[in-house]
Amino acid sequence: MINAGSGKSVIDLNQGLLPIEDFEYVYDELLCRVLILVQMETFVFVSLDLTSLQDYAIESIKKEIQRNFSVDVEHIFISVTHTFSAPHTRSKESLNVANPGVILKNNDFLKTLLKAVSAAMKLAINNIQPVYIEYTSGTIDTNINRDILTKDGYWIGRNSQGFSNKSVPIIKLFSENHKLLSIIYSIDVQSSLVAHIDVKAVSSDLIGNINKNIEKALDCTAIFLLGAAGDQVPKVASETFDSLEAEAMKVTNQLIANIECCGVIVKDTIKIDTIVLKVKGQRIPKIKSLKATNKYSFIEWGEQTISVQLLRLGSIAIVMMKPELISITGEQIRQASPFDLTLIATMINGGQKYMADERSYCRFTYEAMNSMFAKGSAEFVRDAIVEKLIEGM
Repeated sequence: MINAGSGKSVIDLNQGLLPIEDFEYVYDELLCRVLILVQMETFVFVSLDLTSLQDYAIESIKKEIQRNFSVDVEHIFISVTHTFSAPHTRSKESLNVANPGVILKNNDFLKTLLKAVSAAMKLAINNIQPVYIEYTSGTIDTNINRDILTKDGYWIGRNSQGFSNKSVPIIKLFSENHKLLSIIYSIDVQSSLVAHIDVKAVSSDLIGNINKNIEKALDCTAIFLLGAAGDQVPKVASETFDSLEAEAMKVTNQLIANIECCGVIVKDTIKIDTIVLKVKGQRIPKIKSLKATNKYSFIEWGEQTISVQLLRLGSIAIVMMKPELISITGEQIRQASPFDLTLIATMINGGQKYMADERSYCRFTYEAMNSMFAKGSAEFVRDAIVEKLIEGM
């Protein structure tokens, strides 16, 4: 038997944190969502409406979770929805040269995150109950490849000819009386619309609005795990909040139709494997120096360590990692996986930019130039994951 509990809470920025960075007001609230799974072992999923999290913030959140509930630190999976319109936890390097006001605000922001995590955890703990699990999948046309060829080389835009995985894996958790308690799902898309509408606005953006719509309609908790979205942006370039909300509602309705379809019930023991891989690193240039080009020199630099968690339940596999994969690599893993449903989740417990495929390096795409991984890393990691998935069947 599997027990589960879920909860959510607001990341309250109105308690003296604003303005922060360039943000001056909250257009729609950022949320923290938690899902606890308990079987022979305990697993905790945390989804935050943020762009990214520094490693020290990840460690602080894990400690806060363990303060609330007994769980192995290796079984805590912290993810972000990757909205571009949320404050960041600042890097240790930037804090070393920051003024006292910036340091204080960063500390206050982290405390706000921990408070939200604790509140969501307590709600999840209080409603832990026996559940059964189903899975289904759908197709949603909301993302588009962002690598577009210009006269100067590849750059960021919207490329309808580029590859975009449109499949959406959905895992559903029901109570014993058949009430939907929570879903876990993934889309290959970066929520980057509000940054082009109003840079001063804090917003959960496309995915956050979709989550809120689902939760309102179905009275459940929606746990979004970022897919292989390194080269993916929203298909519709919303210019107003109204158009953003219209796109979010369109996607919501498509998702709800898939959620309400009969799923496949899974019964088995939750199992987890971790694989640690070493790949060649690459020197990352200054971000402002990057531009479209037909000539670029990639410089190998040191070594990078990658940790991949493979959580398996019957015919479901959830593949979780820090690196931001691009969509084609995620699709290649899914196609080679022996599992009926394979969910790819990136930016888990931090982030590592970018894990582009070999063709991206040949094209000098933004993802390849702005990567900490040398050419061939994506293919090496892909093959190692597939080998482990096959071994785990």
